[in-house]
Amino acid sequence: MLKKFVSGIMMTLLFIGMFSLAIGVKPAKSTWTGTVYIRADGSIDPPDAPIITYDNVTYTLTDNITSTANGIIVERDNIVIDGAGYTLEGTGSGYGVCLDGRSNVTIKSTTITNFNLGIRLYGCSNNIISGNNITNNGCGIWGYSSNNIINGNNIAANNDCGIGLHYSSNNSISGNNIAANDEFGIWLSYPSNNNSICGNNIAANNYYGISLFNSSNNVIYHNNFVNNTEQVHSWYSTNVWDDGYPSGGNYWSDYTSVDSSSGLYQNETGSDGIGDTAYIIGENNVDRYPLMAPFSAFDAGVWNGTAYHVDIISNSSLSNFNIDTSGKTVSFNVTGEENQTGFCRITIPNVIVQDLWHGNYTVLLNGELWPFTDWTDNTNTYIYVNYTHSTHQITIIPELPSNAMLTLLMLTILTATILLKKKRKTKAQQIPKFPRTAQYADES
Repeated sequence: MLKKFVSGIMMTLLFIGMFSLAIGVKPAKSTWTGTVYIRADGSIDPPDAPIITYDNVTYTLTDNITSTANGIIVERDNIVIDGAGYTLEGTGSGYGVCLDGRSNVTIKSTTITNFNLGIRLYGCSNNIISGNNITNNGCGIWGYSSNNIINGNNIAANNDCGIGLHYSSNNSISGNNIAANDEFGIWLSYPSNNNSICGNNIAANNYYGISLFNSSNNVIYHNNFVNNTEQVHSWYSTNVWDDGYPSGGNYWSDYTSVDSSSGLYQNETGSDGIGDTAYIIGENNVDRYPLMAPFSAFDAGVWNGTAYHVDIISNSSLSNFNIDTSGKTVSFNVTGEENQTGFCRITIPNVIVQDLWHGNYTVLLNGELWPFTDWTDNTNTYIYVNYTHSTHQITIIPELPSNAMLTLLMLTILTATILLKKKRKTKAQQIPKFPRTAQYADES
């Protein structure tokens, strides 16, 4: 009887445990499969696709999408597709997102992988491709289009080509990581003229960092060209490879010259973060002002209604960048191999220099006044600092104008003089005085 009772209790406990486990574990949700259409009237087809919209303007993914053909086909202008971190995944064919003929469409925060074309831009304009992770496609972003912005994307890891634009003009390609692609980082051809390629990391691409065929008048500067099999391959193309002096050109990992001079003709004493000789790409393609270290851009916020960034060229590792508008400081940390020479050149928009410091500033290294060199053009102020590597904090702070410093110095001297006279007068009053008659009486 006792055995049956114990066995019953054990069976009950086991059943309860299994039931609790069953209700505690949710069945795995399968990824939605198919092609999604955002129709011209704003509707989503099919309606069970994992995309929601409340205003027919912003369309947000709510789950991953897989497709054996195309992922998302857009038939409506003036919308935003927010991937919200979800993934569009193909099987090696089709398009991840197709924007044929579209304008004013933004695609952001989406992982797009394993399609023939990650994003197709054909006959479209004024679109924004921003903050996406685009990997393992035939071509990450491909198109025949103009006046688009491709910004802040990770276009890397086994795309055959990162970005391929043909018969395309006036596009802006900036702030992207374009790395480790099987053939080209960026490919412009047939022709593609008057595009801007600035501030990108173009690294370890298997054929060329940038390939240019019959494509001229493109502006290409402030990019990091690092360890591409061939940094640039140019056929029948003449392009601009720097932003003049003192803004500079690109960083080239195979550049071997030194930086001991400065100035427009690199014939002035002192370093400036720019190589003393040009980087030769080809007969008609020269970077006149190659950067001596990688280029980094940091968000500087909005000033007078416009978003700005602060650029730093440095052979140090950079961290903890901060702009303190109340304390009127710009600061960041630099780290490098102990006892090696380090440098940084900080590019700050003049609107920030004026707003924070009224054009007058000084540099601190670990809280101590530190020497620096600076230059200014119509847009930016450039501040060059060198040091011996360790971990340091660099801070740029306001400096009193020279006339204010002179006034302060005069006030300090005047105050010190008054205090000194007062002190002497006090001492004089403390010396005892004796009547002359008493003195003579003692002598008698």
